[in-house]
Amino acid sequence: MSGKLAHKVYIQRTAAVMAAASIFLFLNVVQALAQSGGSNSSYSQVGMGLLNDESQGWNRAMGGVGVALPSGNRLNTMNPASYAYIDSLSFILDVGMSGSFGRMSNQTSSKNIRNASFDYIIAGFRLRRHLGLSFGFKPYSSIGYDFTSTDGNVYRDNITGEIVKSSSEHRGSGGLRKAFAGIGWRPFSGLSLGMHVNILWGGYTHILMHGFTISNSNGFNYIENASITTYQLDFGAQYALRLSRKDWLTIGATVALGHKYGGDGMLLRFMDSGDTLTVNIDKDAFDLPMKYSGGLGWQHKNNLLVSADYTYTGWGNCRIPTMIATTEGVTYHSLKGSYRNNSQIRAGVEWTPNPTALHGYLNRVKYRMGLSYATPHLAFADKETGKGPNETTLSIGAGFPINNNINRRIGLFPVINVGMQWLRRAPADKSLVTENYFVINLGVTFNERWFMKYKIQ
Repeated sequence: MSGKLAHKVYIQRTAAVMAAASIFLFLNVVQALAQSGGSNSSYSQVGMGLLNDESQGWNRAMGGVGVALPSGNRLNTMNPASYAYIDSLSFILDVGMSGSFGRMSNQTSSKNIRNASFDYIIAGFRLRRHLGLSFGFKPYSSIGYDFTSTDGNVYRDNITGEIVKSSSEHRGSGGLRKAFAGIGWRPFSGLSLGMHVNILWGGYTHILMHGFTISNSNGFNYIENASITTYQLDFGAQYALRLSRKDWLTIGATVALGHKYGGDGMLLRFMDSGDTLTVNIDKDAFDLPMKYSGGLGWQHKNNLLVSADYTYTGWGNCRIPTMIATTEGVTYHSLKGSYRNNSQIRAGVEWTPNPTALHGYLNRVKYRMGLSYATPHLAFADKETGKGPNETTLSIGAGFPINNNINRRIGLFPVINVGMQWLRRAPADKSLVTENYFVINLGVTFNERWFMKYKIQ
């Protein structure tokens, strides 16, 4: 076998091994994602919990922007229209995970918290000219809290003479997961259109154990749970304008459709004695919100990218099962009022000194930074402000290409994306909990030349 023929056979065998490894990794991470999730936030006790960040390792370090960014040699799930730009020769696989360290505090106490999870796994490739496909799996929302609150009211029992205080134990777990498939199509130069089909499933358990610090007390206890399966459609568009020989401006927009969906909420009420058990069921008690996003992205040559997004979500129109205690008893049915309409602004920048440099590895590293700010989507009717916490995030990171000699010969360019975030949830009502997190994100993008045709010379 000649040297050139042996070299081509080696390239094809190596690509086949990498393809098999990617499929094996995809299946194993999907299994891990199905078992992961969770939150360590007291604010996840409302409804389906806290929403997970939709961005990935590379753009999470840019504040989560992506509505006006095309895919190219990396996947962008923020706008399905971006899939129309997937590289024609590549199969792209993107896997991400994160770890967080934080502190919850209010006026009287504080607690250190930590959490780790797989965040997403996404794959994509081009179906034909100007037509790209992507599919994947990621958590949609997460619930995880365990804390005790003490009522400030104190009184003396008339029979025993004991000093009595009331306390409540709050525990919760669950959340929703999302599997999706998306397609992007470019009907003519500059314009691309796309659509996602999302399947959401999961559930939750919220537990409230309310008792009194007295030997003969009989506390009231509540267990609320639900099992949910539904779908969601979202659509996107991007339009690219050439400003000059070195500059491009991309305009992007997305809309996610909201709707009422099936899912029964169930409330169990019982006392410590266990003598009485009451069950309330509320059918078809949930809503998904309408969501609108718009963005701008400016690219200068191949080394500078600046982008900004704005998102509005109509959470105020969404219902969840709600327990209401009155003098006549307890009712349990779906109501609005637990959520508020909210807005989010994101901005980010990515700079690569020289992406085609043959020498000097640091010239090919992608340096990123960004920020985001979101108004509350949670409402607390019993507080003066009626608002949950604002969220502020600052992020930095970098993308480290792995392009040794073998990678260059066979067209494989994996990138390791590392990012760090400072996340702060701060309510206007200072009696509520303030949360500060330091988050480390790690993502790996495998870009394999599955569709390259090799010639034997």
